[in-house]
Amino acid sequence: MMADSFQTFLMIMLFYILLSYVIGPMLFYYFVNKSLLSAGNGFVAGSILSIVLWYTYGSKMINK
Repeated sequence: MMADSFQTFLMIMLFYILLSYVIGPMLFYYFVNKSLLSAGNGFVAGSILSIVLWYTYGSKMINK
């Protein structure tokens, strides 16, 4: 039972890593302005979105 919760936790964290460090910066870089400042803003936006998603959905998906 513990292994299932840990595997779920790892999958959620992998999604948040992708959102914060890959998807957010890429979206901001290509759709807002092709600059490093825009990519940096994507890091911030992706990180904030990850935190919001964790507190609203992710933390409830883990069996305690």
